[in-house]
Amino acid sequence: MYIGENELVISADQQKLIANALRIKIVHLLQAEALTAKQVAVRLNKTPGSVHYHIQLLYKGGIIDLVETKENSGIIEKYYKAKATRFVVQQEKRNNAFNANVATHLMLSESERQQFLWELEQLLLRWENMDQSDNIVRTEYSVSCGIKKEMEYDK
Repeated sequence: MYIGENELVISADQQKLIANALRIKIVHLLQAEALTAKQVAVRLNKTPGSVHYHIQLLYKGGIIDLVETKENSGIIEKYYKAKATRFVVQQEKRNNAFNANVATHLMLSESERQQFLWELEQLLLRWENMDQSDNIVRTEYSVSCGIKKEMEYDK
């Protein structure tokens, strides 16, 4: 289910599927344009077999679509396109409103991680200190953010 521009509500199983930095990179490439697994592999400097495996998982999991097939010298080329690059994990539905978490996986150096955390803190501070002197009815929401090291990758 789409909830906003470039956002897709996904299940917990689909969230597990995209809980991988390489798959997130693949999704972002496939959002920009329809590509084959081989084209994605070249752009990411990865082996075609590895990328094909991840693309098949994303396709079977409903994260990307097969949008075109072409025959090229007897070989069938399959072009895939991402449905979205932002994903909201549907947790429960109450009063016709979804309570959801947005999640992603990022490849960061230590300095990038520190910059990300600083920017996140600035965003929260801006919203915490927002002028609310108007008479708009607001609902309180709990916001929690975490960053956890998954694995280290060599260059």
